Amino acid sequence: MSKPGRMSRRLLLKSTLGGVLLAPFLRQRRLEAQNLAPKRLILAFTPDSHPPEWWPMAGADPRSFVLQEPLADFEELREHLLFPRRLDHSWTYDNHHEAGMAQLFTGERFSDESSHYSNGPSVDQVLLDNTDIRGGTPIRSVHLMSAGAGSRDKRHVVSYTGPAQPIAAINDPRQAYNQIFDGVDFGNAGPAPQVDEAAEARRRIDNQITEVNLEQLKRIEPYLGSKERIKLEAHAEALFELQQRINSMGQTPQVGGSCEPLDVPMVSRDDRNADAIQQWGTVQADVLVAALVCDRTRVGSYQFGFSGAHHNGMFGLQGAQNNNSWHDNVAHISRTNDSIPFNGSNGTTRQAFIFFDRFFSQFIAYFAKQLAAIPEGDGSMLDNTLIYWGVESGTNHSHNPNDMQYLLIGGKNLGFQTGQYLESGTKSAHQLHTSVLNAFGHPVAGFGIEPNCGPLSGILA
Repeated sequence: MSKPGRMSRRLLLKSTLGGVLLAPFLRQRRLEAQNLAPKRLILAFTPDSHPPEWWPMAGADPRSFVLQEPLADFEELREHLLFPRRLDHSWTYDNHHEAGMAQLFTGERFSDESSHYSNGPSVDQVLLDNTDIRGGTPIRSVHLMSAGAGSRDKRHVVSYTGPAQPIAAINDPRQAYNQIFDGVDFGNAGPAPQVDEAAEARRRIDNQITEVNLEQLKRIEPYLGSKERIKLEAHAEALFELQQRINSMGQTPQVGGSCEPLDVPMVSRDDRNADAIQQWGTVQADVLVAALVCDRTRVGSYQFGFSGAHHNGMFGLQGAQNNNSWHDNVAHISRTNDSIPFNGSNGTTRQAFIFFDRFFSQFIAYFAKQLAAIPEGDGSMLDNTLIYWGVESGTNHSHNPNDMQYLLIGGKNLGFQTGQYLESGTKSAHQLHTSVLNAFGHPVAGFGIEPNCGPLSGILA
């Protein structure tokens, strides 16, 4: 017969040890050096898929991969790269250009049959609504585009606040800079950070939960055996450290770099001129880096063109039947050795695809290198920032939802196991999204239309 006030072992495990389950918090304990460093997420998008050569050549183990020509500009960043291969989208429609964009970072279906917008929020906006990633920054998120119109058209949008609620990217660097730094006086500390009332309320609730759990654990401890008591003490320690982390959220973050004004030139926004795009994309990256260094925002997107972008005649491309579209004659090809004029000479369509792909990839590398060069905490800004890069169609522009190309860059201090090329058999892209959400402190079991898919193995420490 149980003594009055004594809790059965089954009830104990169900109500406390089983209910507290601090796996996400134990991972946070290993990352305590990150406490006062901002966490950041930048979605990145480039158009028209990637050729098979975009993937590294596998080595004897996941860390001994060899980068190929499309990602040659990433060589010095290889320890910051995490390639998860054989990820599929969960559904498709027509040629996948619109279906791929709708689910790229949302994992959702179309909201309706006319707009073909996504039926849910993207990972960046989910984190803004459910975690403290924003901190005290004045701007919720910043979205920049080069080599495209920056419209709300379904093929241009990578970020959504909710069902059929697209966020249009700004394609004018000067307009973006003026909006981001409106009211900032670089001669002093600038305006005081805004208080995120929702985040502050979540912090208070989280603190109350940890206090209650710690009090429960103290009452339960006398009824446990020595082995269970050791486990309980480990949980209590994790709860205490979580409480300390929650209490530190209001402290001033240790942002790397020096916040200084940026001279933003006027750029040509010609999406068929490679020289114009070269300057355009570089300036947009500089604007976004400045926004992060000055802690104006911690969330955003950096994208090029749109799903199925043609960029007619760029690099002097001359395709068949006077159709000078890179999408039709290069990214969309099924043969690889046809001769095609581009960049002042002739080459194969495969060589043209690799050349075209590296052109856009260089901008993502440039942006990442900027962050990697800025010390922050016990590492760099890139260690505290995840650049989440995706495209809308499967490898080799196959017009299907299979073998989607996602690359995670940075985020070492968030627990991402960078410096690896992972091939673990066919998995769902929803699992990768789930891992990203978990890394930023949102412990969901799944994402989008796969709410119970679980995280992707090998992504997080």
